[in-house]
Amino acid sequence: MVKVSEVASKDAPTHTNAKGGKQSYIPTRFDLFDGNAMFAMAAVLHEGAEKYGEDNWRNIDINDHLNHLLMHTFAYLKGDDSDDHLSHIMCRAMFAQGVELQEEVIQ
Repeated sequence: MVKVSEVASKDAPTHTNAKGGKQSYIPTRFDLFDGNAMFAMAAVLHEGAEKYGEDNWRNIDINDHLNHLLMHTFAYLKGDDSDDHLSHIMCRAMFAQGVELQEEVIQ
């Protein structure tokens, strides 16, 4: 796992490109994110922040996040279109991993 401090640090290693340009080396590919998926997820995050409070998800156990992720998965697979289930799945997966990574930092 790549840690934020290894990527976004003033001490990050540098890289020189073919034209001689130097900059910090980033071992991750943020440019591969799908913009439309990120906008859809951001809309769900905004809605959740208004309903439950910003960063409320950090106070929820990983298993609870995964339970909600599975509920949205099965609802989507069943053909339910009453909610943006794929965006909720993305959010819950991010929440579960965020909580796990947060717990690793605390330990």
